[in-house]
Amino acid sequence: MRYRLHILMLAISIIAMVITGMAGGGYWYTAGEGVFALAVLVLLSRSVFKPLNAVRNGVYLLREQDFGSRLRLTGQSDADRVVDLFNRLMDSMKSERLKLVEQEKFLSQIVEVSPMGIAVCDYDGNIVESNRAWKGMQSPELDKAVAAVPEGESRTVRVASSQIVKVSRLWFMDSGFRRQFILAERLTDEIVDAEKQMFSRIVRTIGHEVNNSLGSVISVLDSIGDDLKGDRAAAEAVNVSMSSCHNLVKFVKGYADVVKLPAPEMECVRVGEWLRREEAVLTALAPHNIRIVTKIADETDEVLADPVLMERVLVNVVRNAVESIGDKPDGLVRIVACGCGEVRVTDNGAGIDPAVADRLFTPFFSTKRPDRGLGMMLIADILRSHGARFALENRSEGGAVFYFVMRKTPFPNLC
Repeated sequence: MRYRLHILMLAISIIAMVITGMAGGGYWYTAGEGVFALAVLVLLSRSVFKPLNAVRNGVYLLREQDFGSRLRLTGQSDADRVVDLFNRLMDSMKSERLKLVEQEKFLSQIVEVSPMGIAVCDYDGNIVESNRAWKGMQSPELDKAVAAVPEGESRTVRVASSQIVKVSRLWFMDSGFRRQFILAERLTDEIVDAEKQMFSRIVRTIGHEVNNSLGSVISVLDSIGDDLKGDRAAAEAVNVSMSSCHNLVKFVKGYADVVKLPAPEMECVRVGEWLRREEAVLTALAPHNIRIVTKIADETDEVLADPVLMERVLVNVVRNAVESIGDKPDGLVRIVACGCGEVRVTDNGAGIDPAVADRLFTPFFSTKRPDRGLGMMLIADILRSHGARFALENRSEGGAVFYFVMRKTPFPNLC
């Protein structure tokens, strides 16, 4: 390397100066050797400091994370080797960094549009980042369900009585420490679709068999009734049998009507006006011991809904509230339009038995035998077809509250 040659030349010049001085050489010899030594020292400093300057500049670029800049060749072979190594290193780091940025951007876009709720926690377990799906699912009930899931496990939980969510609490390593992240996947639609398909298949099979069989039985009973008109007891028995057959046909038809529930015909609905139109129908559902009170908090609230189907929802919800109160004196059912598409129906009845709360919207399940589970299933199907959020919960002061939130109109004040 060049700096070694310069060191050797400097050493020779110094030795020559010493020898000349000891031998009593002339002034000009000594001066010439001194000038030569100084020139060699300058060359030596350049050959040493150029690589050092290149290293110093490279360290500065690394510290500033400036992966786009490059060092210029100096024309000095030793320094140029350092510069070339540094520039190739910077090219490699820039390429890797660009790849990481692209991957991070790609993953962040996937996470943001994912239908699964994703939340990332800090080192203390507090949520600091979340995607759009998580924000849409966020609720106190979900927070409570997440807190009940042990770290590293996944559980399927029911949120707000009508939503089924699979919650996973996992972790990843970040800077040598564990950080939690939470996954929340809605299973409501898949489970409901599976239940409804099974329900529809059963109803179609039962309806076909029952209607075919009972059609023949009713025809035969009708003929027998005509022949036994003179026998009062026998005619009465035939009439009772025919009435039972007709009731069974109506019973099966009730399930078939739920299966064939029409798709909602959406229109712009002003919630306050809609509730006032329903007041007479709802009041007729209550006996003398129960008052039905309607309150409109926001007269301008507008939603997208099918008013005919939503009337069936409101009638079934109020009927359930009235049945929950029963013969209790001073019964009260409050219907409140809270604004932002939310309607709450509260009562001061017996509330919900926790043992059956998770099964309220399940087909064929009912706490009242004559209902056969159609009411709650009808409510759930209509609200889901509207894309509405809903839940049935106990109130701390007694009784229950059913609330549903309908979709807002994209352009207000158009109803």
